Amino acid sequence: MESKFLLSNRFKKIGWIMLAISIIIWSYVTFVFKDDFPFLETNVFTIVGSEFLQSDITYFSFVKANITFTLVGGLFLVGGLLVVFSKEKIEDEYISKLRLQAFQWAFISNYIILLLLFLFVYGIEFFQVMLYNMFTMMILFIIRFQYLLYINKN
Repeated sequence: MESKFLLSNRFKKIGWIMLAISIIIWSYVTFVFKDDFPFLETNVFTIVGSEFLQSDITYFSFVKANITFTLVGGLFLVGGLLVVFSKEKIEDEYISKLRLQAFQWAFISNYIILLLLFLFVYGIEFFQVMLYNMFTMMILFIIRFQYLLYINKN
């Protein structure tokens, strides 16, 4: 079965590098530096938004914001997409079956986790849950697919 959405295998290595860099920077900013990088404070174009802790919502304008996590999140998403949508060295029906199984498992797991978090997390912490949930599906898929490849290789 031919998949029209898969990239060449060479993009997988680039994706892993981007993922690793984004995780290292995110870990440093979150756990060591414990703040955004001040040199990444800039005016950015927004479709809808406001400046931090301001109640004035603006549309199609520029606001002052720190883009540390925008850049790290973007790097993570692009790297993750390259890993997820790159072919294996040998891409056959069995690998396609493993991809589908990993996707189904990640989808179900993601929404079970999200349901539990809906039930047990409240307040501003729920906002953080929703932010991290943007990445959960991709992370679960990558972990599950790599695990299935590993156990089926041995």
